[in-house]
Amino acid sequence: MTVFVGLCGNGFAQNDTTKIVLKKSMLNGHIFTSINSSNSAFINTFLNAELGLGNTGSLELPGLNIGDFELLSFAGSVTFATTHIDYSQKINDWLALRLSTSLGGRVGSNMSTILIDGLNAFSGGSIGWDFRFVRKQKFQMTGSVFVKNIDGSFIDIAGYIKDIVNDNPFPQAVRSIPVLTAGVAAQGAYAFNKAYGLQFGADISYGESFTRNEQSFYSAMYISGDLDLMPRKNIPLGFAAGYKLSSDPEDTYLEFIYTSIFSGKIAYTGSSDFDLGLQFIANRVKLSEGVGETPIVLKTQFNFKLYF
Repeated sequence: MTVFVGLCGNGFAQNDTTKIVLKKSMLNGHIFTSINSSNSAFINTFLNAELGLGNTGSLELPGLNIGDFELLSFAGSVTFATTHIDYSQKINDWLALRLSTSLGGRVGSNMSTILIDGLNAFSGGSIGWDFRFVRKQKFQMTGSVFVKNIDGSFIDIAGYIKDIVNDNPFPQAVRSIPVLTAGVAAQGAYAFNKAYGLQFGADISYGESFTRNEQSFYSAMYISGDLDLMPRKNIPLGFAAGYKLSSDPEDTYLEFIYTSIFSGKIAYTGSSDFDLGLQFIANRVKLSEGVGETPIVLKTQFNFKLYF
């Protein structure tokens, strides 16, 4: 009995390293904990799912300005929700096909914030190819080409009321605008040792904007560092911290502006088949013109990544 327990304990501690090497994102003996789970410098087959929920906290909102008069003033908050799923199919050691879909939106937590900020949502997806062009013991880089389509929906109640009061012959409360873009990206990873790793990347795309009949460039760049406690402490936990600067419409809900996104993550690293983590995100988001301040949004996101 003692021998059996000892063998089981030893098998758990080893954690099936051979399978981890074959499936997970690994360099120089280090298994990476990713902040940007869908952006990877590795060629893997995986299914990744992210579910996030956030809030601005209390906001002091201006009233409806009709001519020289402010009719009402409010206090409230805005809630954000996002869902992202992507699938990567490894074709060979240097090429993978990537498919993704996203859904997100923001809405006031009560009628006052809905009236001022409206309801904004986006949905869409992308298709692209990842290809590896550098592979060293400690360093790896991949490139990507992609096409992305996002449909933005905007409900502007305050603007609709103003249009009616100002005798606009075509008042509009709801706008639905498709945005089609194409772009390129590069992702890199560096493993200092079995415990510490660094990931970074950037992308640029060009196409339609949320302003009809106008074209725009979008870009994003990120960097993150992570720590895996498994190799040295035999504890199946990983930690990561990262920063992202983005003008992508799914991050800003607008065009022609950038937002800084700060993230921290804690993840379970004891499985050879999946990553499981909880991510904490903070960034400033510009709301509608009726909201003067640019609040900080605090979001919690659940991440699950299954390797095949």
